[in-house]
Amino acid sequence: MKNRIELDFGTFVLEAELFDTKIAKKFAEGLPYQVSLTHWGNEFYGSIDKDLGEENPVPDIPPGGIAYTSQGNYVCIFFGQRPAWAVEYIGQMMDDHWEKLAANPAQASVEIRLK
Repeated sequence: MKNRIELDFGTFVLEAELFDTKIAKKFAEGLPYQVSLTHWGNEFYGSIDKDLGEENPVPDIPPGGIAYTSQGNYVCIFFGQRPAWAVEYIGQMMDDHWEKLAANPAQASVEIRLK
């Protein structure tokens, strides 16, 4: 079963769907998260302060992809950047809503919660 989530950046909210994977389920169990973001290229990342482990890390994430890495316990939000290392691909933003991030890259934090 897929979980719908919201990424609330304060001035706008984007919808996404979490996949039916072990790491995505662990991520969903800890919701909501308030994450301070670091901007790197076309990616945001920030720590959720929980080690969710590793299942099937991949080297590429499409724009709008949401990932997790146990290296720093980071949630990563991609809008055109390739990951620096293999990460767990745990979800995807709806349609092309990720383009809003490319147009508004100055985001300091995000609240991630169930929809």
